[in-house]
Amino acid sequence: MILGKTTDTSGLTKVAELSDELQPVFERAAEKYALCDIELYFVFRCLPDEYGRKSSVRHVKAESVIYFDLTVSEDRYKNWSVSKQRHALSHAFYTFLGEKMKKYKIEHLDTEEFTSDMGIWLKEIGWLQTEEDS
Repeated sequence: MILGKTTDTSGLTKVAELSDELQPVFERAAEKYALCDIELYFVFRCLPDEYGRKSSVRHVKAESVIYFDLTVSEDRYKNWSVSKQRHALSHAFYTFLGEKMKKYKIEHLDTEEFTSDMGIWLKEIGWLQTEEDS
């Protein structure tokens, strides 16, 4: 398994920097699920609401890649502290990942176990905290 990411954000939020915090999580997933021949590629978009961009997923079987395109609201995020942005982004990411992974049958991958592992690893980097914790 390969996990990668990119961002599409303005400088008004910390979404790009926060998504960089996922590197150790991606490394752990790649190591544990090495036998799984799939790439999960995430695009973190923080865009103005007026763009009307919605989150989406695209599976390119010929390339063995699933593209997760997560869009969050720049209009909201730009007014929040970094900790509130981390809280919101982490929960949006984990919910989106969990919901979408259920739809795929990937050889050598138990999607429930994968989603559970991701939750554990995300908490280890300070993601998925309750609002009181953030």
